[in-house]
This record gives sequence, C-alpha cells and structure tokens, in this order.
Amino acid sequence: MGQIEELEKELGNIRCQVNEIQLSLARATCAVENFKRNQQLTQQTQTVQQPVQQPVVQQPVIQQNVVQPQPVTQQQPVYKVVQPYVPQKPVQQPVQQTQAAQTIQQPQFKQPVQQTFVQPQPVQPQMYAAPKKNGSTESWIGKHLMGVLASVLIFIALILFASLIIPYLNDAVKITMMFTVSIGLSGFAFYEHRKRPKNTFFTALLACGLGCSFLSILVTRIYFEAISDLVMYILLLAWGGVVLYMGKKESKLFQVIGNVGFIISALLAWELDDETLIVPMLIYLVIMGASHQYIFWKNEKQRLIQSGINLGIIFYFVVVVCDNFSVTTPLTIAALILVAICIGYFVYFIFGNLLFQGANNTFFAFASAFVLYFSYLLLGDCINTPEWFDLVVFFAIAVVAELALFAKPDESEDQSPSERFFSSIWIIGWFIVAELFTYVKFFDFFNTGALFIALLPVAIYGIKKDKDVFRNQALVLSIVLSVLELFGEKSVLFCAAALLYAIVVFVYEGIIVNESIVYKSVYYFYVQACLALLFHTIAESSRVFTEEMTRMFIVIPMGLFNAAMLAIGLHKDNEGEVNVSLLSGLNVINAIGLLVGIANIIETEDPLLNGLNVAFTVALACVNVKRHFKNSNYEKLYAGIKFGIILLVSLVSYDASGYVISVATLAFAILCIIIGFNKTFGAKELRIYGLVLSMICVVKFIMIDITYENTIGRAISFLISGILCFGISAIYNYFEKQDSSC
Repeated sequence: MGQIEELEKELGNIRCQVNEIQLSLARATCAVENFKRNQQLTQQTQTVQQPVQQPVVQQPVIQQNVVQPQPVTQQQPVYKVVQPYVPQKPVQQPVQQTQAAQTIQQPQFKQPVQQTFVQPQPVQPQMYAAPKKNGSTESWIGKHLMGVLASVLIFIALILFASLIIPYLNDAVKITMMFTVSIGLSGFAFYEHRKRPKNTFFTALLACGLGCSFLSILVTRIYFEAISDLVMYILLLAWGGVVLYMGKKESKLFQVIGNVGFIISALLAWELDDETLIVPMLIYLVIMGASHQYIFWKNEKQRLIQSGINLGIIFYFVVVVCDNFSVTTPLTIAALILVAICIGYFVYFIFGNLLFQGANNTFFAFASAFVLYFSYLLLGDCINTPEWFDLVVFFAIAVVAELALFAKPDESEDQSPSERFFSSIWIIGWFIVAELFTYVKFFDFFNTGALFIALLPVAIYGIKKDKDVFRNQALVLSIVLSVLELFGEKSVLFCAAALLYAIVVFVYEGIIVNESIVYKSVYYFYVQACLALLFHTIAESSRVFTEEMTRMFIVIPMGLFNAAMLAIGLHKDNEGEVNVSLLSGLNVINAIGLLVGIANIIETEDPLLNGLNVAFTVALACVNVKRHFKNSNYEKLYAGIKFGIILLVSLVSYDASGYVISVATLAFAILCIIIGFNKTFGAKELRIYGLVLSMICVVKFIMIDITYENTIGRAISFLISGILCFGISAIYNYFEKQDSSC
C-alpha cells in the first residue's frame, strides 16, 4: 500500500506541473497579444498625436486542475497567476487500488495576483543629432584644438600689431605694453576660465597669456637689459608659483608650461659670470625643482619625469659653474647643497621602497649616482680632496647600490626582468670603471691584488644563495682585473692573489656546491688561465729560466690540474650523472697536454728536464687508463698505442741505441700480449697489437740492429730478445692449453 500512495503522490505532482505549463502558455499568449496591441496604439499615437487611454489588463482566472485560458479581447484581457504547488502530506488510510487510480488530491492555489501592463509613452522625434560626449574626434577638435588655434592666432595678431607701432615707442613703453598685454590677457582668460571652467578655449587662452608673461620677463632682461639677473629670477620665481598653482588646481597644461619655463630659465645660467649670483640662482632652481616635484609627487610617471628633469638641471648647473668660476666660498656652498640633493635622490631610488611603495627605480638610480659623483667632484675641487678619497667615494656609490641588490629578493615584484638586468649591468660597469681608475692612478695598489679580497664575498654569496647576478658580477670583474694585469708590469703577488681567488671560488662552486655545470666550467678555465699567468710571471721575473724551462713551467701545472680534475670526477654532478660535454672537454685538454708533453720530450736536451717531461707525459697518459680498460677493446688498443709512442719518443730523446730501443719495445709488446690475455680486462686487439709490435722488433733486430762488430752489449741484447720471443711462444702455448681444457 505504501508504494501505491507514493505513486499517487507523484501522479499528483505531474498533473500540477502540467497545469503550471498550461498557465505559462496562457501568460505568454496574453503577453504577445498585449505587445501587438501596444505597438498598434503607439503607431496610432504618433500619427494622430493624441494620447490614448491605456486599457487595464486583468488576469485570467485559473480553474483547479486544468487551466482554461480566457479568450483575449481587444479591451481588457485578464489572467491569474498560479503559485507553485506544494504537495501536502497524505493521510495514512487504506484505499482501494481502483479508487486510488481515480481519486487524486487536488492542488491548492494561492490568491491570484493582478499584473498591469504599462503603456509606453510616445517618443518625440529629435530635430538634430548631438555629437558624442566621450571619444568623439569632432568634440575634441571643436573644444580643444580650436581653442589652442584661436589662442595662437590671437597671439600672432598681437605681434603683428606690435610690429607696426614698436618703431615709434621707447623701451619703457615697449616693456609696459608687453607686461600690460600679457597680464591683461592672462587676467581676462583667468576670469572667464573660473566662470566657465569647462570651456577649453579660455583654458588655452590663459596658457597663452602665461606664456606671454614669461617671454616678457626674458625679453626685458635679455634684450632691453632693464633688470638684473637677480630681479629676473625673482620674477620668474613668482611666475612659476602662479603657473604651479594653476597646474595644481586646473589643467595639466599648466604643469607642462611651468616645466618648460623652469628648463629655459635654468639654461640661461650658461652665461652666468657673477659669483654672487651662484647661490641665488641655485636657490631659485631648488625652489622651482622642489615645487614641481611636490606637485607631481602623487603620479608615479610624472614624479619620475620631474626627477629626471631636476637631475638634468643639476648636472647642467654643475658643468656651468665648473667652467665659469674658480674655487670660491659661494661655489663651495652650492656644491654642498647639490651633493646633499643628489644623495637624497640616490638613496630614494635605491632604498625608497622601505618607505614608499614603488619608489625604487634602477634607471633613475644610475642617473642619480652619475650626477651625485659629478657633484662630489665639484665639491672635491672646492675643498681639495686627494685622489684616493675620490676613488673611495666612487667605490662607495657602487657598494651602496650593491647592498641594495643584496637586500632585494630574486624575483622582486617591483622590478621587471629588464630593470634587474640593467641594475646588474650598471653596477658592473661602475666597478669596471673603478678598476680602470685604480689601474691608471694607483698601479702599485692594484698590483697587490687586494681587489680580489673585495670580490670574494660577492662570489661566495652568489654561489651560496644561487643568485646569478652576483656570480656574474664577481666573474666579470675578476676577469677584467686579470686582463688589465696583462697590459702592465705583472706582479707575482697579484697573480698569486688571482690564483688563490680562482681556486677558492672554483672549489666552492664546482666541488662543494656542484649545481651549475656552466659556472663550474667557466671557473675551471679561469683557474687554468690564472695558473698560466702566475707561472709565466714567475718565469719572466727570474732570469735563470730558459725558453724550454718557461714552457715546461707553464704547461706542467696546467696539465696536472686537468688530470686531477679528471681523477676526482669534475664531470659528474652530486648524483653521479656524467656531463658528456664537460668530460669531452677535459679529455681534449688532456690530449693536448699529451701532445705538448711529447713535443717537449723531443725538443728538450737537458736530461733532467727531459725526465720531468717524460714523467709529466706518462702521468697524463695514466689518467684515463682505468676508463680505457673498462670500455671497448678499441680504447684498450688506444691505450697500448699511446704508451708505445711515449716509450719510443722517450728512448729516442735520450739517444738510446737501436738494439736498446728494440729490446725495450719487445718487452713492452710482451706486456701488451699478457694484458691482452687477461680474462677481466683483456682484449684481442691489444694482443694482436703486441704480437705485431714484437714481430717488427725481430725484423729490426735481423735487418738493422745486427752488425759484424762483436760487442758484448749487442750479444746480450740479442740473447735477451731471443729469450723474450721464446717467452711470447710460451705465453701463447699456455693460454691455448687453458682454452682447450675449458
């Protein structure tokens, strides 16, 4: 019975949903008819131009289960809204199946809601189309460009009128007319601009009047010479205050005008020749620059532009006063003020983020550092600072910038990749200039190698923190130091410091940390270069070294260092993975060392030095022996050929007799045959090589070494060679029996 009741309940829900769908269809039908009727009424209203009373729309009444939509009339269609049906909990009582199929509880509906359609008001036709307010080219031309053009035309007209009457006027009248017209034009435009601020014509006219006032001040001083420089700058300061006030309250146009006037007035200092005007001129520039900076402070782009303008004016003023004046008290005071301002700019652009978000800027940091040092040079000339102190200040500026880099994270959000790259580049360039200055002015100090001590913390920090910017700085600066040493009188102390620095950084980078194959490889070659530089400098400074000794003195340490790196596995990372490129490079360098060692063996005549060459060459040849015997048979054959050549060249270099060479070579051939039969690391190719080599020695004995001179040495050599040949035969017989027994 429970299932039947649930089926009945679901059937009731379905019927209710059907009723709601029918009701929705009725609503849609009524809405379509009302929309058509409203369109017809609107058309009639536009034609007759008389308002028509809107009919009241009533809702159709919905019967209980089946919704019967009322027919829609032209006057008053009515329909009812049926609320969603919420089924009630059925009463538990026995019901027969036949009765349950026919009797279903009827859904309950709430009070119908009346809805009224509002008659839309007729739209009055427009007599004209107004231009768009935003983004319209027509509006921009009409409101802005035409106002500017009007101001220009009026200004030209005034000039033309003035040109007609100027010849008949004296200087006082001319000056009075200039200021009267410019001030009057500015006053009228300002009054109209405040009265109608949205009218851009008066804004442009006011800008034109202010420009005329600025030109009037300049013409009065430069052309008529009616006022002094001090009075001119006072008037310009007052004019700048007015313009800046307008720029702060009104249009950005006045800010541009103020900056243009500021730049022009600063350029007028080129012919400044009165030292009493240095401080007043500087005060004017400081007040104007600070005022512009304050007004433009809130906008980041304008703040940076104004900072660039102020720094450029400071640099220009430093150049002017250095060229026009000697050391005086006003100049010293001006230099102190300029240095203080530049320090403020430099610190702001380097560490400004500690106080203001987005203050740091690496481009302006470089500009402020440049202007700061030139301002310091002006101060240094005034107070007669020594050259070493100038160098210390130059280094200090770069050190401060370097400390700022230390304080920044790797991926600082306030710096783009281009800014981080430029920051690293300009600091590197600054240090390179400092190194050049040290090399030229303080060569003795440069030759001590003390600069490597300053570079070591930068390199170690970059490796430890995995910051390429400091790795690159230390690498580039150390290479520049070493290259500079090549162009002067080389110092053993400097070269030893360079080698010590290179070894420390290489060991930390390539052995202890061992994460970057690139930096490990670069520092490997840097160590090799420092080795060559040091031992070449030692050989040059000592007069007892011959050319052969110098060559050996350079090549042997480099070759042994490369052999040591192969032995300790420099080509492997911390996980033991082999870098094929680095391994190939080390092997190529080792092969070059072998060839150079063989060449030295051939060319060296001194027995002791020749012994060193032989030992060096054999040591290089033994580096890869273990790898040769672990790999293919051809590498084992290569090892045999390599040692055979070294043996032959060494014997020839000591002028050994032919039979001695034959005996030694035959003994080496037997060694190759024995090694070739070894089951662990033997190779058939190596056995064949030893057998062929022994046959060559026998032929050489019979054809070349034999003579009719009855000497004991030759007899002994032949006897030994014969015994060795029997030994070869015995070796082959022994291993053949071993193979057959197996």
